[in-house]
Amino acid sequence: MPLPLPNLDDRTYADLVAEMRSLIPSEFPEWTDHNPSDTGIILMELLAWLTEMVLYRVNQIPNKNYATFLKLLNGADSIPPTELETAIRETILSLRERHRAASADDFEHLILEDWQTTPTAQALGKQGIVRRVKCLPERNLAISHDAAPGNITIVVMPDAPETELQPQPTLALRAALWKWLDPRRLLTTRHHIIAPDYVPVQITAQLRLERGIQADTLRQRAIAALQTFFHPLRWEFGRSVYLSEAYQLFDQIPGVDYVPNVTLQNDRALTEVPLQQHQLVAIALTPNSLTIQEA
Repeated sequence: MPLPLPNLDDRTYADLVAEMRSLIPSEFPEWTDHNPSDTGIILMELLAWLTEMVLYRVNQIPNKNYATFLKLLNGADSIPPTELETAIRETILSLRERHRAASADDFEHLILEDWQTTPTAQALGKQGIVRRVKCLPERNLAISHDAAPGNITIVVMPDAPETELQPQPTLALRAALWKWLDPRRLLTTRHHIIAPDYVPVQITAQLRLERGIQADTLRQRAIAALQTFFHPLRWEFGRSVYLSEAYQLFDQIPGVDYVPNVTLQNDRALTEVPLQQHQLVAIALTPNSLTIQEA
């Protein structure tokens, strides 16, 4: 948030004249003629007018100062602006562009917005297109999930067809991204590029059909709904899978009367998994993980 500039031009001509006239009885009681034709009143009005002009000038920033500030922002070798308003607007817009990566949001923005148009990315073709990015500060997931101050892990998912459930970035893409980000990071930050960790989730459900609905038709709808809902291109990185969400998903499928039972299965122990009456009710994913729904 920018600091507000003080308003030095806060007194008007009328305010100044009124204040000076109010001080006459206390400062000079013998002065009783306050008509506009009085010499003293004329002098007061003149001084009030001069004071108002001085306050107006004090409150203004000369164009020369603006040009000096622009030179400080744009560099000593910058060409002096010919149109001041245009130069100010262009300088402000350039300052809002991200050229460096200091935060996790900066890394994600640079990869999704700027990387795609670089010659290196275009040389890689479709393998150089990044579809999703997740930046995890203070982590070196290439080694472990423990806290690692001074490190930042960037999980990259390349562009891939909807039918491909586990898109993996190539080694060329990871190396090119690491090299491209190297001059843009802070000197005290070590960055690492890794692929997403895909977690298979098996869901089994018993569905009661509405009258007139074929079992095979409903089964295809259920599989399509699961694959769409848990698709890695849409699932949030690290978001846990809950049994209640599966119940809600099945209940919204056209042709389903009600859902008697749904079970979750997962062969990989990622983190502590809650149990309720020996039934898996949620699967906790790590921050760099995405789901894969297995029919």
